[in-house]
Amino acid sequence: MLIEYPHRFERYGAITIHDIVKVLELDSSNYRGFRGIYPVSYDTLEDYAARTAIIVPVKNEDLLTFEGVLRAIPHGSLVIVVSASQRKPVDIYNHEVELVRVIHESTRKGILIVHQHDPTWGEVLRDTQLSDMLGKDGTVRRGKGEGMLLGALIAAGLGYNYIGFIDSDNYVPGSVHEYSWIYYSGFSMSRNPYTMVRIKWSFKGKLASSSMYLRRRGRVSMVTNSVLNYALSVIRRVETDIINTANSGEHALSTELALRLKWAGGFAVEPFQLVYMLENCYLSLEESCDLLPHGVNIYQIEARNPHIHAERGDEHIVDMIAKSLGTIYYSKLNNDKVKARIHKVLKDYGWTKPLPKIRVYDPRGVNAEKIATRLLSESRDAYFFEAK
Repeated sequence: MLIEYPHRFERYGAITIHDIVKVLELDSSNYRGFRGIYPVSYDTLEDYAARTAIIVPVKNEDLLTFEGVLRAIPHGSLVIVVSASQRKPVDIYNHEVELVRVIHESTRKGILIVHQHDPTWGEVLRDTQLSDMLGKDGTVRRGKGEGMLLGALIAAGLGYNYIGFIDSDNYVPGSVHEYSWIYYSGFSMSRNPYTMVRIKWSFKGKLASSSMYLRRRGRVSMVTNSVLNYALSVIRRVETDIINTANSGEHALSTELALRLKWAGGFAVEPFQLVYMLENCYLSLEESCDLLPHGVNIYQIEARNPHIHAERGDEHIVDMIAKSLGTIYYSKLNNDKVKARIHKVLKDYGWTKPLPKIRVYDPRGVNAEKIATRLLSESRDAYFFEAK
C-alpha cells in the first residue's frame, strides 16, 4: 500500500492532529521509492494484522451484508463481533453465530462473537468502575458506544496491541479490506504508544429505493466537523479546518490509548473521543491529561473505496447530529459563540428538544484480562472460534 506522508499537522497541547492524506495505491509491491510517499510492505501489513483485533458492532443487519464484512477483514486479525441483535421473536443472534461458525469452518479465520446484552456482562462488570454501563435490568445499556467499549475490553484482555472498528452495514467488501490495511499502515507510521487512525471516505453513498448519490461528505460528519473546527478556531483565535473525521465509525487506536480514554455511549462515541482528548490534553493539559509525556498522534487517512451502506432516514440523521453536538455542548470546548453556532445548526435541522446528555464510561485502571477471561469462561452465549 502507498500512502501520502502526513507533512501538515496542527498541535493542540499534547494532541497532534495530522491533516488528511490519501491512499495512493492499494498495492505497492514493485514500488521503488519517492520522497513524500510512505510505502507499506506486505510483511509490515501482516505483522500489524497479527497484533490488531478488528471489532464489528452489529444490530439486526442483513446477513449477506454482514457476511461480506466478516470475509473482507484480513485473515491475520482476530475479528470480535459484538452483537446487539434481537433474540425474540426470531433469534437473529443465533443466525449470526451460525454464520460465524460457517466462515470459521471454511477459512479457519479467528472470530469471537458475543452478545451485548448477555447477562454474564452484568456479573463481570458489576463490581468494577464500569458498573454504570449496566441498566436497571442488570444488563449492558443499549448503544453503539457501549458495544464498542465491550469489544475493546475483550481485545485488550486477550493481549492485542491495536484495536480497529468497522461498521457491519458496509456493502463493499473491498472497502472493509482497505480500511484494515489503512489501520495497519497508520500504526506502522507512528512511533507513539498513543496513536489513533481515523478514516475519511472518498465517497459515501446510501442505497435508496430509487437511485444512489455519492457524497464527498457524510451528512452528520459534515456538521460535527464544522462545529468542532469552529470551537477550536474560537479558542485558539486562528481559523482551522483540520478535523475531517469527527464521526468516523471506521477508526482504530492503540490499546494503550483505548484504556486511557473515557468512552461515550450511543452514537456520541466517535466525536467524544476527540472532544475528550482536546478537553483534557489541550485545555486542561497540566491538570487532567493522562497521556503525557507522549501525547497523542491522530492520523486522518482518505480511502480509495467508496463507503456504501443502507439509507437510515432523516430522523436518524438529525438524532445523530444532536448527540454528536452534545459532546461539544457539554464540554470545556463550549463558549457563548460555540453555543450560538450549535443552537443555530439544530434550529436549521428542526431539533426542538434539549440536547441529550452524554453517558460517559471510564475504563482507566480496569483489569481487562480478568473481564475477558470471566466472560469467555462463564458465558453460554459467547463463542470463540480460534484461528487455525
